[in-house]
Amino acid sequence: MKHVFPLRFVIVALAALLALTRADAAPAVSALQAVARNGQIFLTWREADTPAGTTFNAYVSARPIQDVTTATRIGHHIEPRSAMDWWENPAAMSKQKPADRSHGFRLEAGGAGLDPTGGLFVHTVRSGTGGQLFFAVTSTGPDGREAASVIPGANGTAQGVAAVPGRVQPIWQGKGAMPPAGAGAGMPLSLSLHGKSGVIAESEYLAFGDASLGWREGLPFKFSVRIQNNEVVIRPTDRVWINRDHTEASDGGTPAIWTFWYGYNSAIYDRALMPTGTPTNYTERRLLWILDWVQHHYQTDRNRWYCSGSSMGGCGTISFGLRHPELFAACHAHVPIVSYTYDAEAARSSARRLEPAVGPGRIAADQLTDEGVPLLARMNGTAFVARTNADLPFLFLVNGRQDGSIPWANNPPFYRAIDAGRHGYAAYWDDGRHDTAGKDAPEDVKGWMKAMRRFRLNESFPAFSATTTDRNPGTGDPADGDRVGWMNRGMDWGELEDTAGRYALTLRADFPGIVFPVRTTVTLRRVQQFKPRPGEPVNVALSRGPARNVTVDADGRITLPDVVIPDREGVRLILSRR
Repeated sequence: MKHVFPLRFVIVALAALLALTRADAAPAVSALQAVARNGQIFLTWREADTPAGTTFNAYVSARPIQDVTTATRIGHHIEPRSAMDWWENPAAMSKQKPADRSHGFRLEAGGAGLDPTGGLFVHTVRSGTGGQLFFAVTSTGPDGREAASVIPGANGTAQGVAAVPGRVQPIWQGKGAMPPAGAGAGMPLSLSLHGKSGVIAESEYLAFGDASLGWREGLPFKFSVRIQNNEVVIRPTDRVWINRDHTEASDGGTPAIWTFWYGYNSAIYDRALMPTGTPTNYTERRLLWILDWVQHHYQTDRNRWYCSGSSMGGCGTISFGLRHPELFAACHAHVPIVSYTYDAEAARSSARRLEPAVGPGRIAADQLTDEGVPLLARMNGTAFVARTNADLPFLFLVNGRQDGSIPWANNPPFYRAIDAGRHGYAAYWDDGRHDTAGKDAPEDVKGWMKAMRRFRLNESFPAFSATTTDRNPGTGDPADGDRVGWMNRGMDWGELEDTAGRYALTLRADFPGIVFPVRTTVTLRRVQQFKPRPGEPVNVALSRGPARNVTVDADGRITLPDVVIPDREGVRLILSRR
């Protein structure tokens, strides 16, 4: 006998089943809000408790989102509780530090922090985008399955937000009022890069990157900008959140990793995917973004920019600062890696420093970066200075022969390559370790940080090479060559004239114990006005010595070989066109 249920019972049963289904599929995200500010849209939400390994996804569309397959995914692998300011959590930087998850990101100067148990994602409005934008946030479970349902007013925005592209502004985090526009007008700028274990304790600015500045859009970064001794000093931090413990880094293991100021694997958020990822110069792009914003706001003297750092900061000075002659007038690198290479003795292989961020494992010689060149070739400073004819920033560098962290083997080839390339530089080395190199250096060498600031992008300088007071750095074996030595130490100049028809300067040499006469080759760098044509003969008069003629190189550069500096009074060179 068939049982026939009244229609009203069927309707009630279906409604109950539908309600149960909806409850089971209830999204982990609720109260999603979208606020537009300075070319970016800030998404915040509340989060339910989720299983370990859950991540979140962000979507955007020009229409209200009911189905994520019709929207564009703009964020993935967003960590739970992403509103927590992990820069304020010591455990994010060091496994030995206690955890503090009580601080939320502060999105307004002087305002309160977000609820650190909630979520945050920041979308940068792309150029050409206009109209209203709608957003949704979903979760992906530890099994890789996405809970893709969208409920407007819960995990989807019911109202659109106006999309207005514009210059992204960092958010002031410092004490007191933010420095006004033009606060550094006319001042020099110094980019100071820290070592691997360093983190800037108090940063004045918080910013969120677009998709070009990290493995996902919306990654936060902080940096410090302070006016000190009438100079604008930028101290960025080389840390990036990867949403997992970086266990392949033997001296790391935290989710906020260091990158040696270059970048990292585009799939670093998932170690299993890293072989399919690409080493990408995210960190360099971030540095360029910071420099651009600081210049726009502080309005420094563009001709007096400098880059310096020690240890990993020195590495960044070589791989980033030296490669940007359009930005920096001079650089100072203390105990840097000049080239990332593999040595027969694994412990001496500097390339292993890049492995955790770009690997896993040994970096193949043909491992390409997003720039389309092999990573090891891109990070080979010796090859770079050997093939580059541009007027590079004048470089001061200090190394230690017994440095167990920065192998000595690559330094002598770098010294010889930069000398053979007739670039401006001065080098000093001693028998020190990583933590002692340069500590007992002579006062004139310790003064190189100050001497760096004499250089300007709009002022010429002489590059010295084959100088007879140079010591022998050896073959790269720490036991070979002079234990303490230098190249171009004490070489100096002054009374510069640089006009269309005449170039003149006085060359000097001086340091304790110097032996005269000093012979050197002089190449005129960064010449502003005196520019005879390639192949053109130039008259050279010397205040002490016979006149001579030189011919302008095919690349338009002027080199004067075998210039004699007879004593501390120096010699004046006067060049003129025929």
